[in-house]
Amino acid sequence: MKKKILFLIPSLELGGGAERAAANLSLKLSKFHEINILTFHDPKNKYFFNGNYYTFKENYNTWKKILRPLKIYKIVKEISPDLMISFMDHVNLIVILVKYLFRLKIPLIISVRGNPQLAYAKKKSYIKFLIRFFYNFKGVDTIVTVSKGIENILVKNYNINPKKLKTIYNGIDLVEINQKKKEKIKILPELFKKDQSIKFISMGRLSKEKGQVYLLKAFNKIKNELSDAKLFMIGDGILKKELVNMINTNNLKNHVFLLGLRKNPYKYLHRASIFILSSLHEGFPMSILEAMACGLPIISTDCPTGPREILATGKYGLLVKVGDVEDLAKKMLFLGSNQTLCEYYSNLSLKRVNHYNNEKIIKQWISLIEFWVK
Repeated sequence: MKKKILFLIPSLELGGGAERAAANLSLKLSKFHEINILTFHDPKNKYFFNGNYYTFKENYNTWKKILRPLKIYKIVKEISPDLMISFMDHVNLIVILVKYLFRLKIPLIISVRGNPQLAYAKKKSYIKFLIRFFYNFKGVDTIVTVSKGIENILVKNYNINPKKLKTIYNGIDLVEINQKKKEKIKILPELFKKDQSIKFISMGRLSKEKGQVYLLKAFNKIKNELSDAKLFMIGDGILKKELVNMINTNNLKNHVFLLGLRKNPYKYLHRASIFILSSLHEGFPMSILEAMACGLPIISTDCPTGPREILATGKYGLLVKVGDVEDLAKKMLFLGSNQTLCEYYSNLSLKRVNHYNNEKIIKQWISLIEFWVK
């Protein structure tokens, strides 16, 4: 008999890593259980998902946030789920509070997607205190982290009971990617034609913590040393205006291209030469796995957490110092000027990404869920 599972997440907005993981999980788990999804926001562009959909349709800055615990309780009461799974810290904290206030006996799994040490370093430092207190609450049955690095941080820095913790990596749908990467490119197709030029590509939210400023500076240093080199950035965000100004100031209009959000980024990755992750910190960067699935060699900052685990301390790609323009430029030039090495790391990427095949990851989730909804 199918059990009722309730996902709670800020939104399913296109472009977010947690949103993508939750949507993918809903597609796979709906074969075995009844999936219900509750979001705070309802953006137009959402990931494809499966299940009953509930949303508060909140604006991103609204006083109505204070009503969330009561509104969540009403939905929980209506659905009467056998299990709740929440994603991202600020949702996790609210759901834990709801479970405590209303004395809910429903098992709760919370998913921690990022590194709290860095994500809440300044303005939201109070969240680190709340995590230390709330995540140890006995009503939290399992804490799923997306990397061993985050799991270790929660134990060492937040005194979380290691018995509650379980690392389940984000899975990747290799069948879907292999299909979608073959689709034709309609935006700037002439720039993605097969030739000898090196096409660097990055993918992620355009924001300070993703480090695109460092990437742009590094590319500017090496562009003239590689034959007609180009840099493509997939994503959107608050850093876009600053990046456009940098492109104009450094006369990079014919070399750097901001592609915005793409529903199918794989066809661009597939036709690029080298993938670069320039982040200052991560939870577990799905973009590296997606680039690997498209056969791209990887250059990534050795940021906490995720890249070092995926690349096995540099075995499956090149690691660079975080925020170091010179080191990044050096590695870009090194790999970009060596076609044999590019092919070597390309083959390693295709080999490594099988470790994160969705089918393997879903089995881990199913095993955990069945433990709580016997």
